[in-house]
Amino acid sequence: MSDAPKPVYNNKRFRVVDYNFDTFVGPAAGEKYIDATFTDLETGEEVKLSDFDGQWTVIETGSSTCSMYTKNIHIYKDIVEKFPDVNFVMVYVREAHPGERMGPHQTMDDKIKAAKLVAPRYKEFRRVLVDNLEGDFHRAYGAMPNVVYIIRPDGTIHYRCNWAAPHLIEAALEDRESYHKIENAPTAELRATRSMPHMMRTMWTGGAIALYDFFKNAPLTVAKHVQIDRYYEKHGRFRNQPLTPEEVAARLAAGEADADAVPAPDQASPKQAAE
Repeated sequence: MSDAPKPVYNNKRFRVVDYNFDTFVGPAAGEKYIDATFTDLETGEEVKLSDFDGQWTVIETGSSTCSMYTKNIHIYKDIVEKFPDVNFVMVYVREAHPGERMGPHQTMDDKIKAAKLVAPRYKEFRRVLVDNLEGDFHRAYGAMPNVVYIIRPDGTIHYRCNWAAPHLIEAALEDRESYHKIENAPTAELRATRSMPHMMRTMWTGGAIALYDFFKNAPLTVAKHVQIDRYYEKHGRFRNQPLTPEEVAARLAAGEADADAVPAPDQASPKQAAE
């Protein structure tokens, strides 16, 4: 039995190593959603994901210290108006960049208090649901700071992405006949839409520690994102993503492995690891 400590969900400080960018956990396009329970920020009432059955629903995760989330809020107004038949929901998760001004959530009251900042500070206008303190929804759906899921009325995933990009969300909603299976949004393009003043303002919500940790980790963060983007562009998947039955069958049919030796995604060859 391993004695390794259990990962802490509500991290005290931002560290790149606390994020598994090489795997996208959760239901993929074409798969059934996993039900979850939230707290409605406005009413305080319990809301289940299954309450949205029969409707198109877009779910984006974020927090008051996540500039990848806050930079897009104003863009969604046009998209929401364009698709009046779709529910647009923001799910508040753990702080992406905690600090001395806004630290990790110790209680559910802490989390709700933090979530109440997104409307006055960032002009959030969508319905806000708050994940529980342990992040059950967030951990089941990828645990990245700003993931997005589009769920069809029948409960299957129409589209998901590791980073919420408004133009990709709009494209997925325009084409509802096909599942959208590109799950990586190139981070260089996303960073280009984030101004330095906006990023600084969002980080300052966390405090000086949040700013320090962000800039300290910036070289490693960028290097990791570049690695992820290059690998996904070449292979069409994340490095450690579990193989689907279809991918296993394709590898066997191509003679790349026998039935007892299909390589696990994280058992990349030295050549693959360098890509």
